[in-house]
Amino acid sequence: MGLGWYTEASMSTSDLLHRYLEPVALALTPHSARAILAVQPTAADVARIEELGRKANDGDLSDEERDEYRTYVDAGDLISLLKAKARLTLADQAGH
Repeated sequence: MGLGWYTEASMSTSDLLHRYLEPVALALTPHSARAILAVQPTAADVARIEELGRKANDGDLSDEERDEYRTYVDAGDLISLLKAKARLTLADQAGH
């Protein structure tokens, strides 16, 4: 079946997140933008993500672990989008 369905679903989810986060981006201050850029996963989260990733690559994820892994991926996508918008806020501020 390939991953086309996943890419299409991810792109539409990404588009939706961009639209929903735009008002948040417009409200960012330089201080809040820097705070968003400072967000990092805990060591425990990184270890768990790596463990789930290995199990996913081996095809050994349970349904519960698959849901957990998807939650980590979704959270990572959201944080990445917020960080991108935070960088734009700081770049715009520096340009003015």
